[in-house]
Amino acid sequence: MTLIAGVYKFPYPLTTTLIEMLMTHCWIILSAYITRWVSPWLISSGCSGGIAPSRPLQSSSAPGFRGQGKNHGFLGNLSRWASYHTGGIAGGGFFEFDLQVVKTVLPCAIIFVAKVCLSNLSFGWAQIQIYTLARIGIVPLSLFFTYFLGQTPHSVSTVSAALTATLALLVAVARANVRVTWESIVAGVFSSIFVALYPVQLQRTYKSLVAQLVPQGDLLGTFPPSNSPTDFSGSREEARAYWRLLHYTSLLSILLFTPIVFLSGEVTNIWRNCYFLDVFFHWLMVVCGGLGSWAVFWSTMALTRATSPLTTTFLFLPRAAFLLPIMAGWKMPAYSWVGFVMCWASCAWFMRGRRKEGRSLERLR
Repeated sequence: MTLIAGVYKFPYPLTTTLIEMLMTHCWIILSAYITRWVSPWLISSGCSGGIAPSRPLQSSSAPGFRGQGKNHGFLGNLSRWASYHTGGIAGGGFFEFDLQVVKTVLPCAIIFVAKVCLSNLSFGWAQIQIYTLARIGIVPLSLFFTYFLGQTPHSVSTVSAALTATLALLVAVARANVRVTWESIVAGVFSSIFVALYPVQLQRTYKSLVAQLVPQGDLLGTFPPSNSPTDFSGSREEARAYWRLLHYTSLLSILLFTPIVFLSGEVTNIWRNCYFLDVFFHWLMVVCGGLGSWAVFWSTMALTRATSPLTTTFLFLPRAAFLLPIMAGWKMPAYSWVGFVMCWASCAWFMRGRRKEGRSLERLR
């Protein structure tokens, strides 16, 4: 097969996003099985909390699986049948579909679909500088959402570092005589809202899933009784809640996003007009994009779970500052270099302040 590496831009961002979502779900399934295969080494190294559950959740009050023996109607019977098998991502099989968990994760999936859809539309219609400029309000919005929705107070050092880094990045990306389309600006501004809101909703959903898995009076993180099989994969509530969050957010996002792609008319245009579907380099880029989407999807949840929504959102600033000179070919005006240096200095200031806050919190504990 001949490698054709031409410079082109795939004009169907929604269809590309759906393909990457499907690939991301497959990579999540593979990563879940990998954690089970290497579970002895993960347990011996103290990382048992990252092992995916291998069996569905069983009820402590009745034999069999949770909800068995009740008349749930057609949808309930369908979800119970799909959740019966073991394995998959969260231990309930490849088609695990618990209606109670779906109701909990659905708002998070809606925000994720809106975030990805608007971000890709903005990037599809604009250059990297305009794309970054349209989404410059992500960190200030994250400060607002984490304070009012997440009930998380921020120190003066954290707020000052975050706002200074945002203003410095604004100086670095500002350009004159650059073509701007209103579609990219509108999509970028609205995507900023959902990007800032997504980690907050992730944290709230994760806590709700953990609360659903811990019965009243039980201790968090207890292992199964001694007479149960010696398989500690997913025995802790936090691990099962994390993998459930991955499974249901990915699955619901695909189900929500598929009708949008067909209604947009992109599939019909691809079927009639797309002439490079047999190009190897095109599918190589799609596969690499799917792998990158999996890495971002998986690590965003892990980072939000381990740190905070603000820290997860703040990574937008150093990432944009890192890509800016590379995409510009290291040819930027002097004021952009000043903003670039100030942005990285403010990021270091933010990291130092968060470390101090973390140490103070550990002393209080």
